[in-house]
Amino acid sequence: MKKNFKKLESYFLIINLIVSIFAFSFLMNLVFASDGCSDGTCNPNSVRPPTTPNPTSGRGGGAGGTPRGGTPPPGTSSGTPGSSDSTSIPPGGPGTTIDPNQPPGTGPGGSPPGGPGPGGGSGDGGEGGGGGNGGDGGGGGDGGDGGGFGGLSLMNIVQKAGLGAAMFGTIGALAGGDDGALWGSVSGAIGGVVAGVLEPMIGEIEATIVGLVVATIIFLLTWKKKVQEVVEFYCLPWQAPIGGEDCELCNNLKECSEYTCRSLGQACELVNVGTTDQKCIWKNPKDVNSPIIKMESVSKGHKFKPDPSVRPPSTGVVITKDDGKCIKAFTPLEFKFTTDEPAQCKIDYNLTTGYKEMNYYVGGSNLFSYNHTEKLSLPGPSAINAVAPELKNNGEYILFIRCQDANGNFNQDPYSVSFCVEKGPDTTPPKIEGVSIPSERPVQFNQSTLYLEVYVNEPSECKWSREDRAYDNMETKMSCDTNLWEMNWNGVYTCRTNLTGLESRKENKYYFRCKDQPWAEEGDRNVNTQSYLYKVIGTQPLNILRTEPSGKIIGATDTIPVFLEIETDNGYKNGESLCYYHQSRPEKEEDYILFSDTGGNKHKQRQDLIPGNYEYYFKCVDLGGNTVYNKTSFIVESDRTEPYIVRVYKESGELKIITNEVSECSYSTKDCNFEIESGIKMDSLNNFVHSAEWKINQNYYIRCRDLYNNQPYPNVCSGIVRPSKLNVEKEVVNL
Repeated sequence: MKKNFKKLESYFLIINLIVSIFAFSFLMNLVFASDGCSDGTCNPNSVRPPTTPNPTSGRGGGAGGTPRGGTPPPGTSSGTPGSSDSTSIPPGGPGTTIDPNQPPGTGPGGSPPGGPGPGGGSGDGGEGGGGGNGGDGGGGGDGGDGGGFGGLSLMNIVQKAGLGAAMFGTIGALAGGDDGALWGSVSGAIGGVVAGVLEPMIGEIEATIVGLVVATIIFLLTWKKKVQEVVEFYCLPWQAPIGGEDCELCNNLKECSEYTCRSLGQACELVNVGTTDQKCIWKNPKDVNSPIIKMESVSKGHKFKPDPSVRPPSTGVVITKDDGKCIKAFTPLEFKFTTDEPAQCKIDYNLTTGYKEMNYYVGGSNLFSYNHTEKLSLPGPSAINAVAPELKNNGEYILFIRCQDANGNFNQDPYSVSFCVEKGPDTTPPKIEGVSIPSERPVQFNQSTLYLEVYVNEPSECKWSREDRAYDNMETKMSCDTNLWEMNWNGVYTCRTNLTGLESRKENKYYFRCKDQPWAEEGDRNVNTQSYLYKVIGTQPLNILRTEPSGKIIGATDTIPVFLEIETDNGYKNGESLCYYHQSRPEKEEDYILFSDTGGNKHKQRQDLIPGNYEYYFKCVDLGGNTVYNKTSFIVESDRTEPYIVRVYKESGELKIITNEVSECSYSTKDCNFEIESGIKMDSLNNFVHSAEWKINQNYYIRCRDLYNNQPYPNVCSGIVRPSKLNVEKEVVNL
């Protein structure tokens, strides 16, 4: 905001300067145009005095006129104030009539050549009269050689503007900065225009000086030196304030939860949890002891020991390789340390006065913890001297660590970690530490390109090819971070590229190689002699083979369990994918909900639904990004009525009953107070016709239930049947 305001202020000053110059020109024009005039009246006999040299003559000057301020050429006459032959001719007025008897080369009254005669009138805008012959001055033309705007020459202004733009554009380009050439050209052009406007009034030299001054002022107001700075952004979790001064505020709330309590301060703690006397308190408010730091381990191939150069109360360690030598340049170095209480730790290359002034959190984490890990990779002295010779640390480094507890106590004397980076020329080729997408990952069907980031342990230039070949013979160059300060958070340098030519349904191979030290002479650089192999798996489309349910789903409750089922195939690894669902067409992709049982090629999700019509939309995505959509529709109904018997009869010596729906039936010969499972099961034909042994004068207490477990209430029968014999010929069933 402040920067934009400064720019607007500069523009305002420039506009104000230009307007002031034109206003000055206009006032000067009024001064010259009002010669001999006062209070609105002009002396018709007054003649304009001679003007200074170097004006631009008007195109309407008389044929016999003289240049302004010059000596009349032979054969011409210049009017003299007070002369009887002088005549005042208004701008644009008629020229002097020539006497045909006048001798050639003389003015009116027989003036000799070069003698006084009527001067040509200077025009101020009208059409000039006829040009005089001999000693007569011509009539004033439009834009004659008077002062002010009347003497402007458009061609002269354009020439000066072009010259100024070229000169200051060159200066701006050489100065560099933010669009230096552009603003140099603009300021030079404006200065040229100003010089062209002022020249008729103050002369060429003076106007040129003013134009240069104006152009210089505008250039200084608009030019900005181009500075490149590194800006780092960190997205870290929010942390409660240090200390516990506000802990008691939680107790004034209707309910003080642990989350609310801890959000008021790092040292706030909830006590008497679950009781009526639950409170938020400041834990250990009199704590004045800072965390104690203890080094625990360093990365493999390195060791640490107490630093003998550090005097108490300060403490610190020295890290070296196992052989006691300096660590290798651009090699990741990791060390771990602990604190005796949960603490937040910072690290810096510079020794600061306190904790807040330190720039970096250890491990990029601002959490309060007992265990802390830092990982870094540093260039060697040769690389630093080649790129930034002003940084003369000779490969010696000291890192300073401070840790702060919940009450804001931190170690005033920092814990130091010292080490050196080996000297001498870099003779080790760069190492590719990793890639943004792991090798042998699938890509979507018909995808022909893949954006990839390659991470190198030192600044390098990298290339790739579809064949394993030497670095110089590889075709495609990556875009790499080649400055020492462009190291990312993981201590590596990033190269970016688009892998092209991907083919579906096959394995695609790519070979990477890198060359280090982009700033060094070609003979001093190290190049990979072995390629880094990277594979991309081309896939085929993903398919959905089956979706369930469909048709009608019937249950015996208010809400009926319905199972959504999908079977997938092809794609990557024969249909292995994640499937999602949504009840109705989703407005955006994020609305889909992941199945509870998914990840293979069979996917299942339970839904408890009330009776009604439903339409579900499905989406399945495999690891390569192949996506397939489908949907299903079904009806949910609730059946809460037990089956009933619609017919009883004897057939083939058996008692048979028919139910109104698919059912399971059993009977008892005692009463209706029995469970269907414990009764005598009746044989069934297609679950509608049920049969039992026919016995005369025996009661059959029958209970039936349908597929949804609908059955009569306890001690209630679906039907009671008693076969009997009326006569020899006929037997009947009594209900």
